[in-house]
Amino acid sequence: MRPRLLPLAFLLLTLFPTGAGAVKRDVVHRLQEEYGEHTYQLRVDLQGTNYLSEANVISEQGLRHSGRAFPVLFRQLETVYLDRIANEGEHRVSLTVYRSAKEAHQIRGAVPGAPFPVGPDMSTTVGSFARGISTIVLIDVKAGKAEPDAQIDQVRALMNTLFYLKQTPSYEEKEAFIIAHSELPIPKLMEVTGLAEEIVRGILKRGAEPQTQTQK
Repeated sequence: MRPRLLPLAFLLLTLFPTGAGAVKRDVVHRLQEEYGEHTYQLRVDLQGTNYLSEANVISEQGLRHSGRAFPVLFRQLETVYLDRIANEGEHRVSLTVYRSAKEAHQIRGAVPGAPFPVGPDMSTTVGSFARGISTIVLIDVKAGKAEPDAQIDQVRALMNTLFYLKQTPSYEEKEAFIIAHSELPIPKLMEVTGLAEEIVRGILKRGAEPQTQTQK
């Protein structure tokens, strides 16, 4: 396969998975039914991907970014759309995450007519088109194929470290986010946290006070 077509192949596998692998098909189906095609707020930052690198891998040891480093695509506390949960080889499932359901539907509709790398636009592929609006999270599953209930429990537990599945961020978490991301525009901080402008400005002011005192 030509190297430039590899992102297309990986994206097609993501959009239309075969179901082969160690995690049982009915386990993936149950997880998709319960969590797929829903929006959630993120507990952590997610990097983008080129569909060739394992950008976001989550296990009992936490979230790690392996392979090539990519910019953060979705920030902690942002609301994202979990489109698909799929089998991903031995002891792994993959989550395909978009910014919104609308963008997920747009990329799915674009696959048949997506541009191939020809002429002056040789670098343009479905993969490069999609990676600006979506990413992949790989979840490591320890339980074996003969333990479907344990597999589901493990995936649920790890997804709960990735998303706010049934909870919402506390005020303290929102405050910590604003202080840690004070470089972001105030409208963006308001959008992510859902807090009013005066509250965001007050948190930023309080967060800057210790630094001001130290400088004095």
